[in-house]
Amino acid sequence: MVPQLPTPVYAGLLLRSVPAPVRRDAHVALGMLAPWGHVTPQLVQDTGGGVADHDLHVDGRLVQLPYRLSHPWPSSARTARQNRRAQTVLAAWMTRSDRAGTRQRAVRELFASDEPWTAPFVVALCGEYVYEIGADVLGFVCGDLVRRDDLRAAYARFLRDNPSFLAVLRRRAVSFRDLDHRWPHRDEPGRIYPQLAALDALGMLAYGGPVPVPEIEGPAPRHALMSTNGAGPG
Repeated sequence: MVPQLPTPVYAGLLLRSVPAPVRRDAHVALGMLAPWGHVTPQLVQDTGGGVADHDLHVDGRLVQLPYRLSHPWPSSARTARQNRRAQTVLAAWMTRSDRAGTRQRAVRELFASDEPWTAPFVVALCGEYVYEIGADVLGFVCGDLVRRDDLRAAYARFLRDNPSFLAVLRRRAVSFRDLDHRWPHRDEPGRIYPQLAALDALGMLAYGGPVPVPEIEGPAPRHALMSTNGAGPG
């Protein structure tokens, strides 16, 4: 039986989220997705009006990460038959899920990957509002990543190559620090939000100090300040 695939428009949005050399395996990952579901045309680097005012690159290759997708995670029986890179692509896409529990599961799987192109999917979660996921990223950056020289270097390159993206993420994290009513330390001014702590740790990794923040004009993007379906954990 020929597997049904997501519509060509959605497939294109997903394929553009990984560098060209990975897209053969991304086509395999597409075959694991249910034919129903949705992928937003908005990108994580959009800064207003659904328009990205800068590109996002991984080792010089353009990528475009969708802001959200609503596909369910395929069954383990289906994913187990595929190669490791295709499984990693699937996990990367699932970090953009509209369900926080799925995003957390996905990023924890990405932590085990040594693929350099996974960096933007992990880093992008620092600009979102589920503090448990931010804490996971912080733990990874300060722990496992430090001991993996090649992957640490890949993250450092990504951060240095995309300063405007990092500025957008920091601006979002600052907003969410006050909006995240689930974070138990929201009313404690001296407590740093996990996402901001993760960005600081990434800045130390890449620059030996905080991430430089270029000036970004305009208000924070509307879609970054609104809850999405399934925003809570689980």
